[in-house]
Amino acid sequence: MKSKGITLIALVVTIVVLLILAGITISLVFSENGIISKAREAAEKTNQAVINEQTQMNELAEYMGNMLNGIGGSTTPDEPEDPTKDWDLSKVDPVQSKDETPITVPVPKGYKASEVTGETTVENGFVIYEGEEPVTNESDIETAQTTRNQFVWVPVENVNEIYGTDSAGKKWGKLYEFSTDGIIPLNWTEQNDKMSIIDTSNFCEPNIVNSDSENGITITQLEDEFNSMISSVKKYGGFYIGRYETGNLSYEEGAVVKNNNDIDNQTWYTIYDKSIKIAANENVTTTIIWGCQWDAVLRWMYNSGDEEKKTYTYDSTGKGHYLSNNEGKTIPTGSCDVCKINNIYDMAGNVYDWTMEEDDLDSRGLRGGHCNYNGSTTPASARDNYPTTLGPNGFGSRVSLYINI
Repeated sequence: MKSKGITLIALVVTIVVLLILAGITISLVFSENGIISKAREAAEKTNQAVINEQTQMNELAEYMGNMLNGIGGSTTPDEPEDPTKDWDLSKVDPVQSKDETPITVPVPKGYKASEVTGETTVENGFVIYEGEEPVTNESDIETAQTTRNQFVWVPVENVNEIYGTDSAGKKWGKLYEFSTDGIIPLNWTEQNDKMSIIDTSNFCEPNIVNSDSENGITITQLEDEFNSMISSVKKYGGFYIGRYETGNLSYEEGAVVKNNNDIDNQTWYTIYDKSIKIAANENVTTTIIWGCQWDAVLRWMYNSGDEEKKTYTYDSTGKGHYLSNNEGKTIPTGSCDVCKINNIYDMAGNVYDWTMEEDDLDSRGLRGGHCNYNGSTTPASARDNYPTTLGPNGFGSRVSLYINI
């Protein structure tokens, strides 16, 4: 009996000990500070550490990418710079375009931004009209287009694409050739930010021709005019091009209006004088277009992402007034709707447009082809030359307009 009692007591003690151990074990495993809780906490910390490490790696990769791309190391985008901060608001009115992402355009005082559908975006040609009266869909658009000078805004994001400076400090226009293979420099090179003209008797600007002195034009005058244009483009981010070829050439003052037939048969010097007088007021300057401005317009089209506009620069077939259209005869300005790109008419075909480019020391550059040719051989980017003292039929011009500094 005594032996059985001891065995029963031992069993009870064992069970009690086991229960105590079980309680301790459960507490160690399942309590707030238990093994499972600690394991879960460790797993969460490990996962968070992995996430943090990956975030840091992504930030480091972005930082290195930004540095390699030359845009700085900050991952926080800078506030967009106010394009009007340096503008002279006594000379221009900032106007928002109707582009999907609106662009602020400097409209010169004395001109009105068009409100006509199709004329309000920079992407497709932002048009301004001389005068103070608004031009809207409800107004007499035909009268406005045939009586008021009109210009189209040409944005220039990088002014260094249109000019360079040589080792002597002189500024030169950068001229280009356009093709399916790309845009390549014409008659110039650049190294270490110093531009060199390969041949000053070939296409270049600003430069005089032999007959300039006889007509009262000096190299200093041309350089001053060129430098003023460049300064304006830098400040305002672009310039304006005549919407049409220059008309009223047999009158004292030229015009940039629709349906004008008086567009040729004048010497370069006559057109030069008439082009200057188109300026409406002291806020702007108008001149025969510089070759680098012509090429800036074409580069804008070439790089637009629109294949038709790009092709137009080196093959203007079907988009210009050529021999196949009207037996080699010129047509009134703006009368060919298919001859329009970005609201600019007849950069290809119709009359050859004289520019400020010098060539062969006695000629100026002609651009855009002629109604006697075709769009594949003389597209919008085509170049030719002719003596400035002669004014044959089919040779006209186009003006540019820039805001005075």
